[in-house]
Amino acid sequence: MRYAWIGIAALALLFVVLAPASAQPPGMGPGAGAFGPRAGMGMGPGAGAGLAAQPQAFAALKDALGLTDAQIQQMIEMRQKAAEDNKALAEQIRAKRLELAELMKAANPDPAKIGQLQLEIRKLHEQRLARLEQLRTQIMTVLTAEQKAKLAELEKALTLAQAARQAVALGLIAPPQAAPGAGMGIGRKGGRPGRGGAGWM
Repeated sequence: MRYAWIGIAALALLFVVLAPASAQPPGMGPGAGAFGPRAGMGMGPGAGAGLAAQPQAFAALKDALGLTDAQIQQMIEMRQKAAEDNKALAEQIRAKRLELAELMKAANPDPAKIGQLQLEIRKLHEQRLARLEQLRTQIMTVLTAEQKAKLAELEKALTLAQAARQAVALGLIAPPQAAPGAGMGIGRKGGRPGRGGAGWM
């Protein structure tokens, strides 16, 4: 159960640090979940805004790293600002993907145009990755040295998250119990048993 909680906390911080709401990587459509379709933590346009607007959603992370409410709010605001700043870039990438998709539907696709569009998309994506790394560096400055050390432990624990979820699915360990009103539960609708309750049995 401890590993499951650690995995959730690590995912929460990585979501804040690495995923501006308006910038999505190739292959992830609007609202694609962090664990697959409908999993709950969307990565598409605007999908992160609802979660980011609720600091209480990061309660497990707050306990794991010893964060203050002010730190969480500061990270949320940094992420929201980055999302606004990156809207134009995200729209460019989206428009070019749509254009590429239309070209691929043609009876005789133009290889030169397709190649040019793919190159343009790649360059835009590289810009996006650079901005994500810049945001991550900025958000890391909010943490103390002790919190950064705890974060390193969370990153290691994240590799066990899948194993922990599978152990829950087989009944080897009990799913972590959410506090009343917590909004992070994932039941059968999310594709795996968890704190949502309905999917456990």
